[in-house]
Amino acid sequence: MSSFRSFSQTIQIRLLLMFMAKLTTMMVIPYLIIYFSAKLGVITSGFMLIAVIMASVAGAMIGGPAADRFGRKKLILLFESIIIISYLGAALSNGSWGTSALATFLFFLMAQFSTGAVNPIYQALILDCSQPNERQEIYTYSYWLGNISVAIGSLLGAMLFNKFLFFLLLSVACTSLVAVIVTIFFIQETMPRKTELRHTSKKLACRKKLAKRLGERGFLTFCFASLLVVAMEEQLTNYLGIRFVQEIQKGEGVLILLSTEASGIEMLGLLKVENTVIVILFTLGIAKWTKKWSPYVTLLGGVFLFFIGYITLSISTTPFILIIGMFIASIGEVLYMPIKQTMLATIVPDHARSTYMSWYQIALLLGVCSAGAFLVISHWLSFTTMTFLFCLIGLGSVILFYRFIQNMDEERKDNRFRQEV
Repeated sequence: MSSFRSFSQTIQIRLLLMFMAKLTTMMVIPYLIIYFSAKLGVITSGFMLIAVIMASVAGAMIGGPAADRFGRKKLILLFESIIIISYLGAALSNGSWGTSALATFLFFLMAQFSTGAVNPIYQALILDCSQPNERQEIYTYSYWLGNISVAIGSLLGAMLFNKFLFFLLLSVACTSLVAVIVTIFFIQETMPRKTELRHTSKKLACRKKLAKRLGERGFLTFCFASLLVVAMEEQLTNYLGIRFVQEIQKGEGVLILLSTEASGIEMLGLLKVENTVIVILFTLGIAKWTKKWSPYVTLLGGVFLFFIGYITLSISTTPFILIIGMFIASIGEVLYMPIKQTMLATIVPDHARSTYMSWYQIALLLGVCSAGAFLVISHWLSFTTMTFLFCLIGLGSVILFYRFIQNMDEERKDNRFRQEV
């Protein structure tokens, strides 16, 4: 596996900035829902959460296509500047001179819109500056660094959020300020050059070609399969987490490995820590070990293990079995995640990278929303029925990814035939 230094300067800068941004935002975002619930009530905070997701979707719909038209650099500077203003405003709304939960929400809404807009641009930037043969390793490092930053940021946020919210919000603004400065001086415009379409007929032909590509290369199939994976992953902090809290009472189960008794919320925390530790410790090693494997086998095998692990979590409330289930799911995640990102890069056309990445991001956000829908219907369904639905989701995702792989093979064969003719 290549070293981090072998990547281009732009890729190295982007990965380091991503690490800093995730670390600082994870000190704030996971705990804001608790902040709003305490200040404005549970129902109001629920609607706020929906508004935040919709703002991210709106940002992705605007930022991606705009970057394919106007370029990456100028829009990165624009949206990062808005993020600076947003978090600076949120910090000023939580100073020693007084707090305003409503003002904090409005600034946070603006920040999430800009984050949703800039994320697909950053993803396109990585594609612009990388070669196909190195993307799997780039995404492996990105996945690994991202999990380390999430672990550190979440831990620091848990310790500092209540007493130092002003400084945490200020740190996010400072991170975006660093991103702006670095982008100005060290990042060049990377958007591939293309001929402007001046006639309506040419624009229409381009749209038809784009639609055909969506069907032939399985982009929509890939997005929907990824949506199902995210919907399952989000169950840990939604339906499964609530079920653990309700059904695992302190003293009922003994964690042999830790020689301590656990309540449901402690069990949930332990599973999240287990997942993070496994990802951090095993990602680079497994990537090196599976380098010679077929990427298709790695993807399907990883997704299959991921769902087996989560279905195990949905069946049992025995701590030892839950730990085994999370271990299986985490290994599956480590296997499929970098491969999935690499395959996504292969089906994104050069002239519309940001646009495609924005639609992919929207699919992931819809997966997060669907997890909330499962939480609602769980009030009327038994845990057996919920487990059956999770099995259907897992089967559907594996089938869709398999169909995507078939589409890739069919297109490759078709291209070879055309070259021979």
